[in-house]
Amino acid sequence: MRLRREVLRHGASAALDDEAVFAMVEQVLRDSVARSDQAALLLPDLLGDPASWRLQPALKIGSHRGQLAASVIGGIKRRLLMPALRWLFEYTHDNFVRQQRMNQVLAACVQELAIQNALLRREVERIAPVPRAAASDTSPEP
Repeated sequence: MRLRREVLRHGASAALDDEAVFAMVEQVLRDSVARSDQAALLLPDLLGDPASWRLQPALKIGSHRGQLAASVIGGIKRRLLMPALRWLFEYTHDNFVRQQRMNQVLAACVQELAIQNALLRREVERIAPVPRAAASDTSPEP
């Protein structure tokens, strides 16, 4: 009740004024948070290589130079630049972790809504089947 009043006060959709609607929306979001384990999500696999879309903040020093030049320049970077930039990495790392969590929850939410949409479509089709010819006529003509 308090949460609903608070989000409405801050400009949320007026549809959330209905307690039943708010409860359903809150339940979808809570279920999404509970089911946001990456292994349980379809979207990362559909986006391609699951490892490629994950945030991977890492401080690595690489080089395209020859071995001697790379080791000298890498040593300078590790001894002088890295300590100065470590605070920035640690600060941004927390943001990366939060963003990764948000991405997973949003992917779980999209998946939950897609599941509900599919179930609703199946139920509508069961109640009032749409003829196949009429279903294909709904696409806009160029």
